[in-house]
Amino acid sequence: MLIKVQKRSSWAEFRNVIQALLIREVKTRFGKYNLGFLWLLLEPLTSVLIIGVILAPFRSNGNEDIPYAFFLLCGFLILKTLTGPMMSGMNAISANQGLLIFRQVEPIDTFIARFIFEILTSLFSFTTFCLVGAWIGIPLSGSHLFEALYCFLTIWLMGSGLGIYLGIQAMKFKELEKVLGFITRPLLFISCVLYPLSVVPFEYQKFFLYNPLVHAIEYLRQSLFPVTYKVEQVNLIYPSLCALVSLSFGLVTYRNNRHYLKQR
Repeated sequence: MLIKVQKRSSWAEFRNVIQALLIREVKTRFGKYNLGFLWLLLEPLTSVLIIGVILAPFRSNGNEDIPYAFFLLCGFLILKTLTGPMMSGMNAISANQGLLIFRQVEPIDTFIARFIFEILTSLFSFTTFCLVGAWIGIPLSGSHLFEALYCFLTIWLMGSGLGIYLGIQAMKFKELEKVLGFITRPLLFISCVLYPLSVVPFEYQKFFLYNPLVHAIEYLRQSLFPVTYKVEQVNLIYPSLCALVSLSFGLVTYRNNRHYLKQR
């Protein structure tokens, strides 16, 4: 008597692979630390505390009704949503090289799992800080929650596209991982993370607006504090177009190099 073996669908196989890679990513990132997931909150909080203390004598967020700590958190979380996929994409292939011998695992799966991990951690941090902020009395608005989440989504897609491209190039040029850290550091100062766009001299604001991070960060602040924080120049169309271009470029680069990655 023949036993018929039911084959799993391609989608079910893909889902199982991503789930396994995600679990592996969580264990790798937090399994060796005693505080575990608390580092998701401690990392941005530490940055905010250090910079907040340094800039305390000079700080100005353009509106005294918005706590400066929360003002900084918006900038840091959006910046992390971009740089997280970029940095994790750099070694997505090399860190999972041994898994590529399995037929079910494709190189793109390693990128996808890491990118999903990055957006989940960013949203977890954002949600936690918002809940804590509302609990201690910060006047956060929930009426523009969709726009706030869309800010994260567009920047995440942009970072994912760049992460795929950089991950492929890092397989060919190992020094790229070292160089990228120096390249991304100026983003802290040219993306309105530490200060609002309104304090930039008017004649230079147009140059800052070429940076899609400025649009996302300022729009996020405006979404959370729509009554007291107004920025007329920013929108979500420009960062959305940048995200579309970045993701398309990354996927085309992957398509042209997928056989090379599988053979590494």
